[in-house]
Amino acid sequence: MKRLCFLIVLVFTVVLVTAQTKKYYCEVKGVEKELTSGLKIVFDFGNNPVYSAWGGLKSKQKLVDEKGEEIPFNSMVDAGNYLSDKGWTFVQAYTSVYSSQAIVHWIFVKEATSPEEAVKGIMTKDDYNKQKK
Repeated sequence: MKRLCFLIVLVFTVVLVTAQTKKYYCEVKGVEKELTSGLKIVFDFGNNPVYSAWGGLKSKQKLVDEKGEEIPFNSMVDAGNYLSDKGWTFVQAYTSVYSSQAIVHWIFVKEATSPEEAVKGIMTKDDYNKQKK
């Protein structure tokens, strides 16, 4: 009887935890750097605008480590591997043109119970600067 009660409680706990998760999305945007080779890559978790008033991608949406140092990414694949290591799943890729520049977009998704849990272990330059204050 004790085992049956334990099993019922366990099943309800699993159902409640699973039912509370939802999908959170991240868009990785890459645009060729002006005057140098490589891509400028920024991460859009939906909580801050990623375009500046002058039409460029905001650097404050780049990812940083715990010291606030920018994490360099060699390519979109490198950025995708980083998100994959953090539990995100690739969904879709497409390109667009903004102010005569081609932008590569990769969409990722992660199931979590909150936006904070979804981005756990990931920090943008903007998040780091807010945390310092």
